[in-house]
Amino acid sequence: MIAVARVIREHRGSVARTLRETFGVGISDLGDGLTWGEARLLIEEASADPGTHLGAKLAGWSYPATTRELLSLVAELGPKASKKLVPWVLPDPRRTTTTADAAEVAEAQADMEAGLVFAS
Repeated sequence: MIAVARVIREHRGSVARTLRETFGVGISDLGDGLTWGEARLLIEEASADPGTHLGAKLAGWSYPATTRELLSLVAELGPKASKKLVPWVLPDPRRTTTTADAAEVAEAQADMEAGLVFAS
């Protein structure tokens, strides 16, 4: 119940719209026609689906879109033109910098090498 209330408090508009449009229930149905357990399940499902308003918001997308819609967009416009219309922003790989210092890199490499096992 607390997790559902927290998600509703943090994303009230997206939760309300998603519950209503996707599942045909609303926040006002909680406790009467919609149990807290069922609400948790619906919110979890919607959160994992970027085709819902809640899922898109949690994914950081500018609008909801299903995989089918995105594939259709790419097929219709081509990969180059569709990059300008996808709902997410991809970082420019030429402008990314590493935030790890030499000690962190050395520690990570040591951890990785310690985990490698070669079987004969």
